[in-house]
Amino acid sequence: MTLDTTDGVIVALDHGLHWGVFEGFADIESTLRSVLAGEPDGVLASVSILRQYGDLLAEYPGVTQVGTLDLLYDSTVPGERADDEIHVQAFDVEAAKRVGADAVKVCVVYGREDPAVLANNATFAADVAETARHHGLSPVLEPVLWGDRIENDTDPELIEHAARLAVELGADVLKLYNPGPAKLSEIVDHAPCPVYVAGGPGGESDRSVLETTAGAVEAGASGVIYGRKVWQHDDPAGMVEALDAVVNDGAAVVDALEYL
Repeated sequence: MTLDTTDGVIVALDHGLHWGVFEGFADIESTLRSVLAGEPDGVLASVSILRQYGDLLAEYPGVTQVGTLDLLYDSTVPGERADDEIHVQAFDVEAAKRVGADAVKVCVVYGREDPAVLANNATFAADVAETARHHGLSPVLEPVLWGDRIENDTDPELIEHAARLAVELGADVLKLYNPGPAKLSEIVDHAPCPVYVAGGPGGESDRSVLETTAGAVEAGASGVIYGRKVWQHDDPAGMVEALDAVVNDGAAVVDALEYL
């Protein structure tokens, strides 16, 4: 099984790989169980989490598994947020395949102060994409504007350029920050592969999350890959079901809110 346009609601659970303990994600198993209870189309997690909780994931054979292969550290001190630029490939495609992954994901981070970090990043992203296809896994590239040289990480024009660069590096699936319906529609029209919208921080109202999601789908997005918007919610399973109603069933936001 590979990742395709039928996998409309994917829940990202790879945050601990990069930043340690998050509010709402201190207990890995309970968080994973609460997400799976909503029956998402897929989950995205580190290769280690896919392996360690393989028995639990096996109880949900219809859930696509996406393995994150890279790590992003901005400090050498655990749990500290700073300005270091540490971005490397931590896991390989073969390891992801061994634990049952259907797809693999790496970020491509733009705006770094040190060009060598981007050079290494682009090199391993292209290699991951080619190796993944060789092993029958879908390569997901996530271009993001997280470097200090960029002020706005949702700048529509820069996201458009970054999306094109990710396609050129070999993406079979794109994961993008939402640049707004108009620009997203242009990107989808020009992209030769499915486009999924990333979530970002939680804290929005349920209606706002679902309305933004509906707008992305109307603009042509194949689905969403949300993390904190799901597992930091009081009812993660309910949020998954609400998103599924909007993304996969075309439900109106007012109807999807009933799941919450």
